[in-house]
Amino acid sequence: MMKRIKILLVAGILFSLLTGCEDWLDVNASSQLDRNDLFKSENGYGEALTGVYAKMCDKSLYGRELTFDIVDMLAGYYNIQMYNHINWYEYSYADPTNSFAVSYCAGYIENFWNNIYAQIANINSLLETIDGNKGVFSDDNYNLIKGEALGLRAYLHFDLLRLFAEAYSTGKDKEAIPYVTKLTSSVTPLFTQEDAITMILEDLKNAKMLLANDPMHLGTSPASCLASLPSGAYLSSDKIQSWHNRRFRFNYYAAVATMARVYLWKGDRENALLCAGEVIADQDSRFPWVLKANLSNIGNTSNEYYRNQDRSYATEHIFALNVTDLEDCMDSYIFDGEIGMKNSMEGLEITTDERSQVYENYSADIRYQYGFAEYGNKYLISKFYQNSVTARYFQERVPLIRLSEMYYIAAECAATTSEGVDYLEKVRTNRGLLSYPLSKSMSASELEAEIRKEYKKEFWGEGQLWYYYKRKSYMDFSSYMTNVDFFTFDRPDVEESNAGRE
Repeated sequence: MMKRIKILLVAGILFSLLTGCEDWLDVNASSQLDRNDLFKSENGYGEALTGVYAKMCDKSLYGRELTFDIVDMLAGYYNIQMYNHINWYEYSYADPTNSFAVSYCAGYIENFWNNIYAQIANINSLLETIDGNKGVFSDDNYNLIKGEALGLRAYLHFDLLRLFAEAYSTGKDKEAIPYVTKLTSSVTPLFTQEDAITMILEDLKNAKMLLANDPMHLGTSPASCLASLPSGAYLSSDKIQSWHNRRFRFNYYAAVATMARVYLWKGDRENALLCAGEVIADQDSRFPWVLKANLSNIGNTSNEYYRNQDRSYATEHIFALNVTDLEDCMDSYIFDGEIGMKNSMEGLEITTDERSQVYENYSADIRYQYGFAEYGNKYLISKFYQNSVTARYFQERVPLIRLSEMYYIAAECAATTSEGVDYLEKVRTNRGLLSYPLSKSMSASELEAEIRKEYKKEFWGEGQLWYYYKRKSYMDFSSYMTNVDFFTFDRPDVEESNAGRE
C-alpha cells in the first residue's frame, strides 16, 4: 500500500463553520464564508480560527471520539458494553482478520485522519494570506493570530503523530505522517517521526515567540478578534476576575505546554521540564486550582441551581474546547440523556471495583468523590455534566491540556526522585490527599508507578491516558493488549481514491 496523502480542498466547504463552538466567541458564522471576504479584517481572521475550533468540537474528533470515547476506551477505562465498540478489541492493527471489526474501526480511523487534516488545511489557508494582510491588524494582533494558528497547526499534527505513528522509542526513524504547511492539492510526502517532530517544534517555537504579548501571558484583556469578552450574566455573582475565552484558545501557555508534551514524547527530559516549569511558574495567577467549594454541591438536589459547578476543573484548563452540543455528544455514551442507555449493551460504564482500584484513598480524593454519577449498579463519568444555570465559563468545557499534566511531566523529568515527589504532591494535595503524603525517599521505579497511577486518576474522559501508555510502551493495562501494534492506527489508504486528481 502506498503511503502518500493528498490533502484536497473541496470548493464550497472551505471554512464551513459548524455550530459546535460558535457560542464560544459569540460568532454568528454562516455555513459558508468566502475566503477573500473573510480575510479583509482582523475579526475575519479570528472567525476563521473559530471555524477550526468548531470543527474540532465534532463528535468524530474531540467532541467525543478522541476524548471520552474511543481513545479512553482503548486505555482500558471502561467495562465495555456497547455492542459494536467491542470490535475495537477484535481489530488487529498489524494483521486484521476480522472483516467486520476492520470495517467498523476503519471508518472512525479515517475520520480522525481526514477531519484533522481538513482543519490543518483551513489553518494553512489563513496563514497563506496573513503576511500580505498585515495592514488590517491593529496593535499586536497580527502576531497573536499568526502565533495561534501556527501553534494550533503543530498541536493537530502532534495528535496525528500520536495516533498514527509508533512510540518514539521504536519508530523515530520510520515514516509517520505528512507535515502539511501549504494550501495545495499536490501530494504531501510522509515524514519520518523525527522529521515531523522537528517541524512541530519549529511551529511551536515560532508560535511562542509571536504570542509573547498574548493577553493570557501579560494578564490583560484581549481584543475582540482574539477572544470574546465577559459581560452581563456571564460573570454575575462569580468571583473570577478578568475571565475571558482567551484562557481556552491556543494561547501562549498552550504553546509552551504542547512543547512540554512533544519534548517528553521524544525523551528530551531537560527541555520538557523547562517548558512544564514555565507554565507552573505562572500557575497561581493564570490557572488556579479548582476549588472544592465548586465541587461539593454537585449532585446535591438542594443545590440544583448552584452556579459554580466546575466539574471539569475549568480554572486549570490551559487549552480547551467549548462543545455546545456536549449533551448530545455524551448521550448514550457517558450520559443518560434524551436517547439514554437503551439496554445493558450500551454505555461506557465503570464498575465500583474499577473505581476503587484506581483510587486507593477514595474516601478523600475529590476526583473519586465528584467525578462519577451512579447508573444502576455502575457509574458513568460525570465531569462534563452541567445544568443550564451553571456559570457560562464552567459549561461544556472539554479540556485538551490541563495544568496537572505539567506537574506530572515535571515529576517525570525532575533531577531527583525527591523533587519528582514534590511535583506530584502538589497535584495530590489539591485533590484532597494532604493526609496521604508520598515518601520522598521512594525509588525511581516507585515514583514512576505513582505517576502512572496519577495519570489514570486524573484523565478520565480526556483521552490522555492511552498516549501515556503508548509513550511508555506499557502493555499490561488490558487483557486485550497482545502486541505493540495495538497502539498504532493504520494510515488510511487514499491513494486509489486520489488517482487521476493530480
